[in-house]
Amino acid sequence: MRWALGFDIGGTKIEASQISSTGELGRTLRFPVPESTDATVDMIVSMAMDLRRDVQVEGIGFGIPGSLDHLGVLRNAPNSPQIEGIKLGDMLSTRLSGPLYFENDANCLALAEHKFGVAKGFSYVVGVILGTGIGTGVILGDRLFRGAHGWAPEPGHLPLNVQGRICKCGLKGCVEAYLSGPSILARYHECGGGRHVTTTQTLFEVTQDKVAESVLSETRALYTRFLGMLVSVFDPQAIVLGGGLSEQPLFQSVECHEIVANTFGTKETPRVFAAELGAESGKFGAAACVFGRH
Repeated sequence: MRWALGFDIGGTKIEASQISSTGELGRTLRFPVPESTDATVDMIVSMAMDLRRDVQVEGIGFGIPGSLDHLGVLRNAPNSPQIEGIKLGDMLSTRLSGPLYFENDANCLALAEHKFGVAKGFSYVVGVILGTGIGTGVILGDRLFRGAHGWAPEPGHLPLNVQGRICKCGLKGCVEAYLSGPSILARYHECGGGRHVTTTQTLFEVTQDKVAESVLSETRALYTRFLGMLVSVFDPQAIVLGGGLSEQPLFQSVECHEIVANTFGTKETPRVFAAELGAESGKFGAAACVFGRH
């Protein structure tokens, strides 16, 4: 049996598992993220060496909260200050033998569901993470799409409204400025919503609140438009939705014909699925990098 190690490096914990090419899960290790860079790298190395003692692995995949630039430096990982801005690949490759692969969390979702999960058997897949941000991973012709320079796709920063809200990236009207959890809550308060609503979850649960009804209705319409944009650009057979917000009925209620109505000319309706692997997608997607040599 073929084996790989799959790591999920998060903001608060590091988790790693032995994962087979058929999706079987072996031993798993999980530890809180240390406070310093050196201690974090030491922990990753120690976990990898421990898990390699009883299986022969083809390589190690790392699901990371950002992306490696052309110099191997981890970028865009504000929730992981211990490793942001360092040459993570170099630091690990000098201490761990064998092939190492690094992929961001949205790409890991797409890879995991394509190889092991609900999108297995589809060659054209879009994976979307709805949470504190909007992440997207795309499989085209059974291959992960990265673009010419390795950082694509980022449709979460395409404009829904060019004169709209300022996104945290600095641009105006981005998808993320309207559909991420913090943005939905912020829009509610900007429209005069009550101060008693302090979390996105509470906003989804309030009743008899006209501001909430208006904001959530707009959110659903913009979300449907966003999925239509993805269909127009990538023409997927399947869309897989992950992240905490994807579990909300507001997002689950959108039907395929509504998505197609927001496209130009297509008559082919993609399947829309909830992610099957959930919180495990980081590890499984990282392992898929090893087996697929993505």
